[in-house]
Amino acid sequence: MKKIVLLIGLLFFCYQSAIAACSYTGTDQKINFNFKNVKILSDDSLPTGTVLAVKKVGGNVASMKKFSNCSANDVYAIIGSAGLVEAPGVRGVQAGIVYETGISGIGFQISDAITGTNLRPVTAVFGSVPAQGLSSGNVEQITVWLIKTADKIDTNETGNNATVSFRAGPANQIQKSEYLLLQINLAFGPFTFKQTSCDVTPMTGSTVLLPKIEAKVLRNGASGMKTDSQREIILSIVCPDESVGSSYIYWFNPITDNSPTVNGVLLNSISAIAGGAKNVGVIIKMGTAAIKFYDYSSYKYASIGPREVISLTADYYKLATPVEHGEVHAIFEIVLQEE
Repeated sequence: MKKIVLLIGLLFFCYQSAIAACSYTGTDQKINFNFKNVKILSDDSLPTGTVLAVKKVGGNVASMKKFSNCSANDVYAIIGSAGLVEAPGVRGVQAGIVYETGISGIGFQISDAITGTNLRPVTAVFGSVPAQGLSSGNVEQITVWLIKTADKIDTNETGNNATVSFRAGPANQIQKSEYLLLQINLAFGPFTFKQTSCDVTPMTGSTVLLPKIEAKVLRNGASGMKTDSQREIILSIVCPDESVGSSYIYWFNPITDNSPTVNGVLLNSISAIAGGAKNVGVIIKMGTAAIKFYDYSSYKYASIGPREVISLTADYYKLATPVEHGEVHAIFEIVLQEE
């Protein structure tokens, strides 16, 4: 009898470990992401890691299935369909991992479904992590970036379909439908390839040096105030004849970290330990308003001219107190995309 009882106990224990302890609300969502006929610049001179195109989708993302209160046996998993392998040696947005689309020379990144904000999405990494202590955030949109992965893009390939799913539940049953939170169905191509496009050049130079500022000025002032150290950033856009009159968007991509809660603010990439100013960043403005990083709809030319100019300013920004002396360093870029 003892052997029978022991066997039943072991079977019961194994069965229990396969049951998700996570709590769920809502229903899973499936969303189509269509990159058909997106215009891609196939110029061989573009370096790998260049952002070729971007799209975002909201809608049902905010109402995706939510999870919380997971156990030690549960995982949060991001799973790509067959063929979505890592592009070796290529890094894209936020220096994140890039995955192959199945089209030679074009990879992609996708934002995470449970972390990040609209002001700073977090690029997803395929695989699983322990779900204990995790929960769904307030993510309202998913972004997909197309990234150049090779010196030459194969413009003869017609396209490829793939899926990326976000799941939470027991590791050994994570593929079951009841553990699906959100599924993104991706249609990569066919693309419209172009050899030339408008070019953006910083007229004031690619490096902007802000004059030194006394820490007490920031300590005593409000966050976001204009200081005497503010400097202009003037960007020139020059378009070839075949692009004039076309619709373009441009967006601001922070290379170093930006604030996830305050528009236009770049955090200091130099730590206080390494000599960086404590609680000081840089704010980028257009006119009197802070720009919006990762915003793909606010900045556009419905009919671009042969020459355009973008005027920005850069200034110090008090992130919090106390403010301490040190160096401040931040990097961002402007991405121009034909629609």
